[in-house]
This record gives sequence, C-alpha cells and structure tokens, in this order.
Amino acid sequence: MKLPSLSFLAQAFAEVCVRFPAAMLSAVAGTLSAMAAIYFGSDSDGFAKLWLTALLGLSLCTGLAVLAEAGGWSRWRTWGIQAAGLAYLTGYYFLLDMDAPGFDQVDAPRHLGLLAVAHLLVAVAPYLNSRSVADFWEYNKQLFANFVVGGAYTLILFGGLALALLAVNELFDLHISGKMYGYLFVLLAGVFQTTFFLHHFPRRFDFDEGERGYNFVFKNLCQYILIPITGLYFLILYAYSIKIAASWELPQGWVSSLVLGFSVAGIFTYLINYLLPEQTESKAVHAYRKWFWWVLLPMVGLLFVGIGRRIVDYGITPERYLVAHAGVWLLVMCAYFLWSKTDNIKFVPISLGLFVLVAVVGPFSAFNVSQRNQTAILHDLLEKNKRFANGALQPGGDAVPADEAERIHSCLIFLSEQNALSRIEGWFPVPLQMVTKDTTKHGQHERATNIARWLNAVPINMALSQPKPIHIVSPKQSENGDISGFRTFYEFEFHDGDHIGNRLEEALVGFSDDRKFLFVYEGETVADSFSLEPTMRVWLDGAKGEDYFVIPKGGEAIELRGKKLTARLFLEHGSFDPTEMRLQDLKGILFTK
Repeated sequence: MKLPSLSFLAQAFAEVCVRFPAAMLSAVAGTLSAMAAIYFGSDSDGFAKLWLTALLGLSLCTGLAVLAEAGGWSRWRTWGIQAAGLAYLTGYYFLLDMDAPGFDQVDAPRHLGLLAVAHLLVAVAPYLNSRSVADFWEYNKQLFANFVVGGAYTLILFGGLALALLAVNELFDLHISGKMYGYLFVLLAGVFQTTFFLHHFPRRFDFDEGERGYNFVFKNLCQYILIPITGLYFLILYAYSIKIAASWELPQGWVSSLVLGFSVAGIFTYLINYLLPEQTESKAVHAYRKWFWWVLLPMVGLLFVGIGRRIVDYGITPERYLVAHAGVWLLVMCAYFLWSKTDNIKFVPISLGLFVLVAVVGPFSAFNVSQRNQTAILHDLLEKNKRFANGALQPGGDAVPADEAERIHSCLIFLSEQNALSRIEGWFPVPLQMVTKDTTKHGQHERATNIARWLNAVPINMALSQPKPIHIVSPKQSENGDISGFRTFYEFEFHDGDHIGNRLEEALVGFSDDRKFLFVYEGETVADSFSLEPTMRVWLDGAKGEDYFVIPKGGEAIELRGKKLTARLFLEHGSFDPTEMRLQDLKGILFTK
C-alpha cells in the first residue's frame, strides 16, 4: 500500500476545497476545535460544542454539495444551498447548550440522530430521482471502499509519525507533551482523512456496466464473513425462540438488542450482497438474497414481544422507544421487500432517515413521547396514593408502599434527567425551586429526591441511607488573616468519631457528642464552647444544592462567640451533614481571646 506524496496531498486539498468548500470549512473548524479541546482539557466546553457542530456540518454540507452537483444546479444555486447549510449550523451552534441539565439525555442523542441523517443524505443525495438502483449500489460501494482505504492510510501515518515523535523525544530529551500525539491524530483524522475521502468522491453518478461489480475483497467479505456471521445470529435467535415456545415464558428484554444486532448485520450484508447473485453461482449467496426478509420477519415479532414486556412493566423511556421504533421500521422493511414489485434498495436509507428524524425531532420524538408517558405514570401513582387531588400535589400523608415509592422516585429522576420537570411544575402549590433546591446540571437525583421527600414518598432504601455530606474548602491559607488582639491559638484536625484534637501548649480542642459545638479545654475543664450550627447554615445556603462550598475571598475568618471567649476560626477544609447539621470533619486553626 503506497502512501500519497505531499505534493499530491496539497493538490488534492486545493481541489477538494473548490468542490466541497463548506464541508472542508467544517473539517478545518472541527480539527482546530478538537485541538483546542485537547489543549484546554476540562475548560473546553465551547470548543467541544464547535467540534460537535463541525462534525454535523461535514456530512451535511457534503450531502448538499452532492445533491446540487447530481442535479446539475447552477453555480449560484449550488453556493446558495451550501450557504444555507452553514447558516443552519451557525444557529445550531448557538442553540446547543452543553451545560444545560438534560444535555446527556436529550441533546446528545438528538445530535447523534441528526448526524446519522446527514450521513444518510450523503448516501442517497444523487439518487433522489430515476437513476438506477445498480448505480446507487456502485456509488455507495465506492464511498465505503474509499473510507476504509483512507482510514487505513490515516492509521499508518499516525503510527509512523507517532513513533518518530517518540524517538525524537527520547533521544534528544525534548520533554514533548503527550498532547502532541492527540494533536497529530486529530490533524490526520480531521484533515488528511477528509481530504482523501472527498478527493476520491465519485465525480459521476451514472456508471457503465463494466464499472459495477465486486472485486476480490468485497466478494469474499460477503460470501465468507458477513453471510456466516448473520447465519450464526439466525441460529442463536431461532434456538432461543424454540426455548421460549417449549417453556412457554415471555422473552427477556435483552433479546431485543440481539434482534437489532442481527438486523443491522443482516441488512448490511443484504445491501452488499444485492448484485452478487448475478456474478456467482454460490447457493448461499442466492439463498440469502431470496430468504433474508422472510427469516427476519419472525424475529421482528420476537423484538416486539421482548420490548413490549419492558414497556408494560416500566413505561416508555427513550431507549425503549428507539427499540420499538426500530422494530416498526424493520416491519416496514420486511413488508416492502416481501411484497413490493420494485425491490428498490434506495428505500432502505431514505426510510431510515425519515424514521430517525421522527425519533429525535418533533412531538413524536423519543424524548417527548417518553416524557409524556412517564408523567402520566407519575400522575396515576400520586393520585392512587392520595398525593394528588384537584389538580395539585398534596404533600405528606400515609406512607407510600415501597414498590410504588420506588416507581414514583424513578419517574421523578427520569423527568429531572430529561430536564422535563416543567411538565409537572403546574402541579405544585409552591414554586418548584423551593422544593427541588438544586438546579445544577449534575443535580438530577438530588432534585428528584427532594421532591420525593416533600411528598413523603421516599423509597425505603433512600430513607435509610446516609445523606450526602457538604464539603467546605477555604482557598486561602489561615496565616494570611488578621489575628491582632488574639492571644492563644489551637491547631486541630477532627474526623467523625474523634473526641479530642491535637494537644498544643496543654490546651485541647474538641467536638461535642452531637458534633454541633466546638469546645476549648483548659486541662480537663471546658473553658468555653462555640456553636457551629449558624456557620453550617451559612455554608448550606452558600452551597446552593451542590455537595461542596468554597469560602469566598474575604470570608476566610469565621467569627465565633462563646460565654467567656471570642474566637476566630481559619478553616482549611471540612464537611458536615446538611440534614442533621452535624460536623463530620474539620481542620484549621482557632484563635481565642
């Protein structure tokens, strides 16, 4: 395998920028943003957002350019549709909020769905007309082959250059940062791989009879790898179906994942195998083309039984929705290829793109449907347990049965993770923020638990568990504070279970048994005590629902007053139980006068 020269790469890059300007702009923007994300690490959300947008833009703008090229559009019309694509991406970038609650559960899956649709657009854009199915097959075969070859070149280049970088670093002791390997991979994957793929992108979309066909690699891949693997899936699933029939038991929910795996592998094999029966006498190849959809049809029924059981038992979630939605698409595929007279494989990516769009966007998306379903389940459970009447929640009341309390809490967690508590906000007689307290991105479980506690519907396992402590950190060293007028100091460090602190000049510092007071001893006698409960309440308010609180600048010195003494506490770190206002550990220096 011969790697391309630098002059070839430079020429290819220039040609690709002319043919696919918006796509290459996305590729360069994505590469630079990925490098910046590696450089800045955890402080790189803005660059990560740009990278996600550019990743979507690369496929979208490629598909738009190919659509215009295949349709013979004018130059201005071609530039116009790519400009419209860039305008959409700009709006998408500003609407995408990676810090918003629910991003991981809603926005990230939606982005993956849109990315899949953009890839499918590239696969079908030149063939949304009467061009032959054989040309469509050849076009996608070339795309797949070019992507695989480009990926192999990318890995070879990265391996060689990374080893050279390592050798130079070790031999000359240059202390090269490990991030350089990340920069190298991103540059090759983002610019080199994209340039190679787009440079070899088909320039014609009508192929001669001699151009269509299978080379040695594709023929063997289909005959000796993909068809046997799909057959193995077939045997496992049908054996499991026989076991279900014999034992008369409902299938496990996991079987749906296995059916989807069989379907993905099977359909991919079917598409690659589509023209092979015309070029080989292999009985396995001909049988696969003839019987695949008949074999798949009973498995779709098995999928519906498996996922239906989970939905009936636990309701709809985005994951269960997507499995059921995929089952509907597979059923449509089976019906089309078994009873259609055209047998047009263009129907596969086109219908899949439409199904994915429905699943991630609009009122019938996985997120909206599952949120409505879980809200309805929650309403019924609350009403059944006398927590909902006359359109409003009723806190308190008798204890909720353990299994139903668990389901109530589960529904609340789901809505909180989806950032969908607004669906039940109208049920509350008080502002929702007064009940949830925590509104941060990572406080979904805390919000749900606070609502469950307010309703007196906390699951037993949570009611018995220890509350999460709040950790206190001082960003400033205690010796920098004002200690004028104070004549004695005590350095101490406590942990939960300790009774006294470290001895210093025959003086002791200790906690009270309830961990709410700080004692100062003279010998064996308590000289004075200081209540720390007011201070803990200040820390609790400052934490604002988080599990930590950083003491702000200027507030390092904590003033304490006892009956005889005045104290100034310079805290290094500590933690306390916010429910019982009970100290768990504390380290610092106490000055008294």
